Amino acid sequence: MASSPSVLRSRLPALVVALLVFGFLGLVAYATQTSPGSSELGIGGRINTAGALVRFTDRTAPEFALPALREDRTIRLSDFRGKIVVLNFWGSWCPPCRDEAPILRAFAQQYATRDVVIIGIDVWEQDWNDGRAFLSEFGIEYPNVYDERGSVTIDYGVSGVPETFIVDRDGRLLGKYTGPVKSVEHLAQLITDLGAVLPPAP
Repeated sequence: MASSPSVLRSRLPALVVALLVFGFLGLVAYATQTSPGSSELGIGGRINTAGALVRFTDRTAPEFALPALREDRTIRLSDFRGKIVVLNFWGSWCPPCRDEAPILRAFAQQYATRDVVIIGIDVWEQDWNDGRAFLSEFGIEYPNVYDERGSVTIDYGVSGVPETFIVDRDGRLLGKYTGPVKSVEHLAQLITDLGAVLPPAP
């Protein structure tokens, strides 16, 4: 039996609203897929897929004391005062973090005797054993901690991983790079661009 004109008129507003909603969702999906440098949602949080350098002025790096991923000890940022500190926020579930892991390992080895240190901060894990497995898989020996409660991640305003922050010898937060570093030379250049002076090779 065909619907009467009055029934069709009564349903028209709902149909119009439904079409508008579907159209809006389609535009959002399209923008998300085509926007350059947009983050993706991973298992544990946001994934930074494109690099961007952000400079800070007059900012002190927030102090933290977090458990080491492998050893039964606490690692504090202040333990490394007098050195250039590279803080790398990462997650084992993050593909770009896996891409940059060998680069960070090589950088840490190259600058180990030059008063430059990397501290990895594992975030948004389902189980911190996943982070330990990550370190073993990539042969990473530089210090790594686990931010289980996310307090340090919040203090630094981390929006996704990987994100890498540079702290100078006086504890000043110079800036950050969102996205994976591309090479040892790339990371060294980022540090220099932010105003920290890397020591010459021995």
